[in-house]
Amino acid sequence: MLKRLLYVTLVLSIIGAPWTATARPDLNPGKWEITTETEMVGMPMKVPPVTHTQCLTADDFVPQSEEANKECRVSDVKISGDTVSWKIVCSGQNGRMEGTGRVTYSGDRMEGSMHMVISGAGMEVKNKIKGRRIGSCD
Repeated sequence: MLKRLLYVTLVLSIIGAPWTATARPDLNPGKWEITTETEMVGMPMKVPPVTHTQCLTADDFVPQSEEANKECRVSDVKISGDTVSWKIVCSGQNGRMEGTGRVTYSGDRMEGSMHMVISGAGMEVKNKIKGRRIGSCD
């Protein structure tokens, strides 16, 4: 019985592998304008939105600024339909931050959020992410 269960599991994982390997969100690759609105949880100060551009491709679809790209490590990227989720760890001048993010693509648009915790300070940061494709990559 156990042998049969292992065999069925193996066959199903082999059959399912091509679909998971080629799973891609509904993302139109190119140059994207991405705007992030930041809220420091529990703090009354208003942080102005920050906008940057990024080339998003079929293989690189996690939105992040150049600065974050230098200080942060993205891992555990998962795709479920048109939604991409990930874990992120950053270390820089402001200390270590850990969190998760998630965006949903719809062709030339995206919307999502990211939740980060600044270690040692016990501060939470919530980001709303919106983006739109503005052309081809340079």
